Amino acid sequence: MKRFRFSFYFIGILSILLTVNARAQDYFQLQSEQSKLIIEGTSSIHDWEIQAADFNAKTLLKLDGNTVSEIRNIEFTSPVEGLKSGKGIMDNKTHDALKKKKFPQITFVLDEKGKIDLSGEKKANMTGLLTIAGQTKKVSMTVDFKIDDTQHFQVSGKVPLKMSDFGIDPPTAMMGALKTGDDVVVKFDLEFKKSDLELSRNF
Repeated sequence: MKRFRFSFYFIGILSILLTVNARAQDYFQLQSEQSKLIIEGTSSIHDWEIQAADFNAKTLLKLDGNTVSEIRNIEFTSPVEGLKSGKGIMDNKTHDALKKKKFPQITFVLDEKGKIDLSGEKKANMTGLLTIAGQTKKVSMTVDFKIDDTQHFQVSGKVPLKMSDFGIDPPTAMMGALKTGDDVVVKFDLEFKKSDLELSRNF
């Protein structure tokens, strides 16, 4: 009987703690029309850039006033098909290099709990798992937050990458006269809005 009562009380306390913890963090969904993601690179002839025309992201985090105090999870997906430069040949070359048919999605998930810079600036240092062309690598980045209110926030940053790290052969064109460089920079400026939608199983 005593064991039963102890188990009952323990489960009750645990349920309360989990409920409080869940309420302390809010689910935010990307506002795609107000967001931008651009990939910049170089070539033997000129610099180039491609924009992600179709991508999605969601995050579970805690806001304390006008600062982010905790980041619990992040999910980001971008279909390779949605990468557009406005130049058909370049787009096709890029999609082929990223092995679009076999690996149609680029994804990023948070690997470690976000760490907030205690310098007083609205920054977070985070590490995540980025998957491109079927290859998953750990990447680190520093992002800047702009907190509009308890319902909205913006986040921006940039991530330098090497195509070869993901097994990607830099695209070429014009019979090999144009060769793209191995280094690229992913720049993003994203807007999120608080949402009441159900969380995915990863959250």
